[in-house]
Amino acid sequence: MQVVINGNFHCLTELFASYMRLTIRAAAANAAHREEIEMKNGKIGTRIAKRVIAASLLISLAGTGLGTHAHVYAAGRQPAQIMYVHGQKQVEVNGKVQQLAAPLPVVKGTTMIPIHTIAGAVGAKVYNDQMGTHIDTYANKVTLNVNMRGARRNNSYQLLTAAAVRINGTMHVPLTAIKQLWTGSYTYNSQLKQIDITIQPDPNAVPVADFKAPAEVKLGEPVVFEDLSYDPDGKIAKAEWSGRKNAYFEPGVYTVTLTVIDNEGARSVQKAQEIRVTDEVMYTPFEYHMRYGNPGDKFTVDTKLMNSYPEVETLESRGGRTLYMSNAPERFFGEGLLYEDELDGPSRLFIHHRNGSEERLKLAVVVTNEQSESIRVTIGSRGLAGPSVSALQFGSAAVTRYLKGAEPSELIVEPGTSAVLLPELEKIVMNPNEGFSGLLDVDTDGPLTFSTMAVRESTDPLSVVFALPQLEKVGNRGTFANTDLSIEVNEPLGIAERKLRLGSRGNTIPGVDALTDEATVDGGEYGAVTTIRLKNVAYGTRIILNPRAGNFSGAVAVNGKVIAVPAGGHASPADGVLLYRQEQPESDASELPVPPEVTITYTSPGASALPVLLVFFPGTAFE
Repeated sequence: MQVVINGNFHCLTELFASYMRLTIRAAAANAAHREEIEMKNGKIGTRIAKRVIAASLLISLAGTGLGTHAHVYAAGRQPAQIMYVHGQKQVEVNGKVQQLAAPLPVVKGTTMIPIHTIAGAVGAKVYNDQMGTHIDTYANKVTLNVNMRGARRNNSYQLLTAAAVRINGTMHVPLTAIKQLWTGSYTYNSQLKQIDITIQPDPNAVPVADFKAPAEVKLGEPVVFEDLSYDPDGKIAKAEWSGRKNAYFEPGVYTVTLTVIDNEGARSVQKAQEIRVTDEVMYTPFEYHMRYGNPGDKFTVDTKLMNSYPEVETLESRGGRTLYMSNAPERFFGEGLLYEDELDGPSRLFIHHRNGSEERLKLAVVVTNEQSESIRVTIGSRGLAGPSVSALQFGSAAVTRYLKGAEPSELIVEPGTSAVLLPELEKIVMNPNEGFSGLLDVDTDGPLTFSTMAVRESTDPLSVVFALPQLEKVGNRGTFANTDLSIEVNEPLGIAERKLRLGSRGNTIPGVDALTDEATVDGGEYGAVTTIRLKNVAYGTRIILNPRAGNFSGAVAVNGKVIAVPAGGHASPADGVLLYRQEQPESDASELPVPPEVTITYTSPGASALPVLLVFFPGTAFE
């Protein structure tokens, strides 16, 4: 027979006098003591019914002043569960079985529970001092003393049904203390001799936002913020700063605020502090970021000076994938075929378009197998972005996602059939003036025809792939062989200022427009991937990117780490963006190890102005 024991009443209002509280507590303790003894004899059923009736009468008399405790906790904050079986040397705590030194002891008819099991279940800290043994969580603090029935829960005195005792070196409390010292309950199955204990969690504590920062700094002085925030019963999941900067470059008074959010969604009270910035200069923006900046930081540079530096000597070679480029350069004006050609082997698709019509349209890429055998398509690294009205934004996002890589996916195209290459494009529907950019690697083990189309939102691309009219060419498109560029730099970098120009290296990528058979050129190297291997980079060398022709927003990978260029917004010809600093390792050796090679992967983002410069600075200038 399964018996559920309730009747854990507390939270009295001031309507009750103190003597009433003592009377009720004593009655509950006496009843609990009888319950513990009767549990051994299996006689608890009828008494439970009587106690439930009595409890109901008491609640009706007390109104809102007395009732069962309402446990409110955030999602994921679950009750602790403990299960014992009399006579067995194990316990199940929150679903995990643990071994006991001995079965649960019974002292003078009272089942005793080891406090270390309770503490482990609820995440409490156990320690001893001159006041006794403490079992503390953030909201529930219990103090016990050996061989004493009196105990404290927070600031309340509790009289236990039996004294706390130390058995085999471990403090034990009577089973009924689960209800007195913790917000818990228990059931007893007399047939299985099984005790199930449930202890409700503490309510979530609000996190505390706190930080230290200097009250006054100079222009360009590094500002150190010491985050002192904490969560009493969890961890800080998110920090929201306002007005915080690593350095300030305009004099004035700046208010910095911090709000923290814990792992259960509770927000702290906002912490605020003012920082006064004087007009005394410690570092200019350029000087500061070259010393202390992070990859992706943008700062003002001398445009003419950047361009005046000598070019590095390079060893260059082209090869790699065939590029299929559908770029008009951005706008199309209704349903129709944007570009089409046959690809076989390693290829890359660059698709960059804007909806110039007055209706909602989407892009689709359909592959058709005109061979007599099935053909496998493997889609590798890919970056898809849009829809958006900002071509800089969706062009940059596509490159960033491409450089981060993706798990390969495969598609089998049967003979004489067509298939949609990118089903996810069905969800990217462009309103008028919105655009899309995509860059993806594809490998085929046979020739397939790739058709890029603009269709209405409700149109099935497969049903119209051979029926759409060819749209008028308004920009560049084509198929280009040997598009990827490998650049090797062997000369020492970091000795003097040097530069390397990317993104517009003459008519080096010629191609053919497959729809017109006309010759074309990928002048900006859009869709091509350039890999730069810097063989000899001195410790301390700084590398920045400087746009030369207009606004730029993209990404590069340095030694495999993708860096947004810049970290926010876009960069202009008056800006530099820090990409990398060759850090010197800490070493006790008399000689430092040879500096590691640096590999930079670059591809021109759609809509960004080109070319760009990579500029190399010696570290000695910033020591």
